[in-house]
Amino acid sequence: MDTATQPVIVLGSGPVGLGVALLLAQSGRAVTVYEAKDELALSDANSYPIGVNPRGQETLRRIDPALLDRLREHGEIVRGWRIFAGGRLVAKLASGTVWSTTRAFVNKILLEKAEADPHLTLVTGHKLARVDVAARRLVFTLSSGEETTVDAAGARVIAADGVWSATRRSLIGQVPGFDPEVGPWGVRFRVLFSKPGAKAPGLDPSLHYIFGDKGMYSATLASEVWCVAVTAIEGTEDEPLLLATEATDANVAALQEFVRQAAPLTAPLLTREDYVDFFGRDSFTGAVIRCPFVNVGEWLVLIGDAAHGVIPPTGEGVNSGLEDALLLTEHLNSGSATPFSDYNAARMPDLAALGEYAWFLMENVRSTDPARRTANVVWRIAGVLGKPLGLKAGQVEERLFGPAADRTPYRAILAPWIRQKDRVFPVLHALALAGFGLARKLRRRPPATREPA
Repeated sequence: MDTATQPVIVLGSGPVGLGVALLLAQSGRAVTVYEAKDELALSDANSYPIGVNPRGQETLRRIDPALLDRLREHGEIVRGWRIFAGGRLVAKLASGTVWSTTRAFVNKILLEKAEADPHLTLVTGHKLARVDVAARRLVFTLSSGEETTVDAAGARVIAADGVWSATRRSLIGQVPGFDPEVGPWGVRFRVLFSKPGAKAPGLDPSLHYIFGDKGMYSATLASEVWCVAVTAIEGTEDEPLLLATEATDANVAALQEFVRQAAPLTAPLLTREDYVDFFGRDSFTGAVIRCPFVNVGEWLVLIGDAAHGVIPPTGEGVNSGLEDALLLTEHLNSGSATPFSDYNAARMPDLAALGEYAWFLMENVRSTDPARRTANVVWRIAGVLGKPLGLKAGQVEERLFGPAADRTPYRAILAPWIRQKDRVFPVLHALALAGFGLARKLRRRPPATREPA
């Protein structure tokens, strides 16, 4: 079969799956996208904030420059970030290269584009159950509960079925040497949304804010709707409240107090109704995924979260997946007889570096060890303030979504940071442990008494 006209099956209709499907359909390929849900409910109010950096922007531009116009109409340019520890501003990071929006909006504009493409067929209500590698078959569970099998022997299969990928799970045991690492975040994220036009003293809509003590993040969308994302860490005293689903008076009051304590600048943005709505919204979790390779010969390839799930603080979830879509398309259109193998060889060094970065951030986010959390704050501050001394932490963030952000390969950006992190962070953690240990000893020491005269 002519590989240039070989049909393509895409598993998953998230931003990455639709992105690669649209790019391939441009060349006249017949693309079929299978989606588990019967209908995609794409609403900002039940999504979460993301930033689209130059990697994601370039993929949208290649699909259709009009998508960038839609993004800019709906989103806000991020001028920079402010990082707080407690109530203290501890670091600043400039940007100007990232557009703030929601994952749902990016998915929505891609879906609208896909539904109008004559080369692209979207099949909903087909949840992938398993992949039979030897037989080159895909087994789906229909909405009715019945199973159906698709013979994919004559197609190329691109699996963009997300962080809990059934494709990835199916490959384990069927493909020699395929043994991915899966690190659950150990946290769930949930978002409060303000009313349009909300304002608060000390908050600038062109800036995003990180409140490190409780892992909170605030950002703006169009019409000055503010998102305030909270982090529910497994096993902490805050978790039951932050994952509660009943907007009782007690829960609403407790959440208001939580926000006032953890992110006081954001409290004036939110009305009581905003807090009530929070308890009816979904929460989001995931895992960091590190695969040893992402292709099964020239038949199947994993992309996006299915291949390399990250964690929101990287800022690279949707962006790295959209870049996958663009790079994979370039390999498929190159005329090579082995585009999946070529893609794997070219992309894996970047995915390995990104996975190392994401794993480190995941361990910091889910950690309940105060010494590790302190070491992480010091590491971030040192990275921002210590750039003249050559510290790499802040430089990574600058290169990924700061003023200098571009499409430089992850390996080039992250390799120096990884080397320095391996040397410096254990020292910071050890010092923090010693500090906490000394503080505990001093608290236990009985007060000094004076000898009687």
